[in-house]
Amino acid sequence: MLKKRIVLLSVVLIILSMVIFICTLILYRASIPSNKLKKEAARYEEYKKNFSQMPARMKIDQVKELKSTKNDDHVEIAIKFGVSGLNDENDVLKAAQEKKLIILKETNFWKIKDLEDSLPYVTPDTLKLLQIIGQKFHENLRRNNLPLYRFTISSVLRTEESQRRLVRKNRNATRKISSHQFGTSVDIVFKEFDYTGQDPFAFNFLKRYGYKPEFKKIEFDELGILYAACLRTILGETLLDLQKQGLCYVIYELRQPVFHITVATKM
Repeated sequence: MLKKRIVLLSVVLIILSMVIFICTLILYRASIPSNKLKKEAARYEEYKKNFSQMPARMKIDQVKELKSTKNDDHVEIAIKFGVSGLNDENDVLKAAQEKKLIILKETNFWKIKDLEDSLPYVTPDTLKLLQIIGQKFHENLRRNNLPLYRFTISSVLRTEESQRRLVRKNRNATRKISSHQFGTSVDIVFKEFDYTGQDPFAFNFLKRYGYKPEFKKIEFDELGILYAACLRTILGETLLDLQKQGLCYVIYELRQPVFHITVATKM
């Protein structure tokens, strides 16, 4: 009987030790993004000064290069690498079932506005392009000693049906076929940026605890609004580099404050 009690007690102690270890590990992992975000918050004034020294405008020749491709160029490449025949939402869902399209979800690289005239679906190649854009944008922010922000996507896949609706209510929308109709194009708003912290762990932590004043998310978001032109310049230069590498086509639109992006190669 005594031997059984000793064995039972040993098992209980082992289980208790494991529970304590797991709880300690969880608390430790939770403390890592918290500490990182506090260190970032402590650099707020430094970041603000760095922003004030950044150019707010791209060079004229850079802007010209970002306007060098036209709608017809984007449509031609979209037909080549995208999905055709997307007349309505049912066609989109069918293409998604066939893995030709995948749903676009928010990440620490981008947020998605409420989509009124498009659906959050892209081709797998377009998703890979967006991930590359996000990674390169963050690399360029770090290179300039700035906090990290994610960009905002305002338009994704339009069916033929939704494109017709958009044309009726938006005079800026193209009357021709749009590259948005093939799952290969997105519009990135260059006036809206969201502070993310330095890595995906910090980003996910901010989603839950960003309201806490010690992380200064509100202040960093306000900084992103104040210096949106600087962030636009860095994002524009990032896109220009990728266009030169043959990964995408870009149109710097002025009637709408967006970069129109189309994937230009198989990833």
